[in-house]
Amino acid sequence: MPMAMALIMENEDPCSVDLKETLELQLSEVEMLQSMFPNQGEFKMEDGPESLEEIQAFLDNKIRAEFLESRIGFIVKITTNKKTAELVCHLPHDYPNASPEVFIRAHHLNRESHAQLNEDLNEFLTTLDRGEICIGSVIEWLQENLPHYVQTQDTQVQQEKKAPSKVDTVFTRLWIYSHHIFSKFKRRDILAWAGELKVSGFCMPGKPGVICIEGYSSEVDEFWYRLRRLNWKKIAIKEKEVEEMGKKDIKYFRKFSTFEEVGFDVRSGKGREYHMDLGKFFEFLEEHKCGKIFSLYFGVEGKAGPAE
Repeated sequence: MPMAMALIMENEDPCSVDLKETLELQLSEVEMLQSMFPNQGEFKMEDGPESLEEIQAFLDNKIRAEFLESRIGFIVKITTNKKTAELVCHLPHDYPNASPEVFIRAHHLNRESHAQLNEDLNEFLTTLDRGEICIGSVIEWLQENLPHYVQTQDTQVQQEKKAPSKVDTVFTRLWIYSHHIFSKFKRRDILAWAGELKVSGFCMPGKPGVICIEGYSSEVDEFWYRLRRLNWKKIAIKEKEVEEMGKKDIKYFRKFSTFEEVGFDVRSGKGREYHMDLGKFFEFLEEHKCGKIFSLYFGVEGKAGPAE
């Protein structure tokens, strides 16, 4: 980074002073967690040392606040009764004054138990005082409560074995709008969840962000449940399409064969913002027989991009 851009002025902005206080607390919490989970694989920074180095550079007055893009993200592996869960944590720059973004991955739990565990964890977060680091408290809560969800699931499995299985015969397609999608953490989770739930569609990051998700209604509902629990400036369903499949194969209803992240002539904007070529995005929608959706997102009729 050019030094002319990165040097801090002598008179610091009061907002920067407050930001330094929160980031210093975050670094101290990371150091504490590393000492609590010293074994290999127990504690892992999501992007290696990059975010910590950038934050330390800000604290050392080497870069300005406006150039501070990275935020701390890490995974803590927690084992109770021989069952392992991953606590995924993302810390906004103003944490602990703001709530952390946390999500539990517990592959040994079924979808219902997994969703309930995350819902209860977020409810627990609302009981904690803002202004104090709290990941340690979250870990204690998880260590104490995880066995309960395993036991509850075992009971549910026994009950399901006795009950007739239900077949999902409803196809759903959601068209989702977000003010923006820049975070590599969100983009990673979106792709991972789509693969796990076997849904198809696409995610177009940038400003605005567009997500299309389609598949069995139960899988689509689960995807939307997880997505909306992330921290968004604005996210909403623009259109919901529902069809009864009857005895037809689900492939008959899909407009997309897989789920992928798409991009169309990315153009840089202010800060870390970037925008897509909407003409080419419209062409993409037309290729998948979804062109009418364009006006729902942008309020105007779509036009194809310039010819090559």
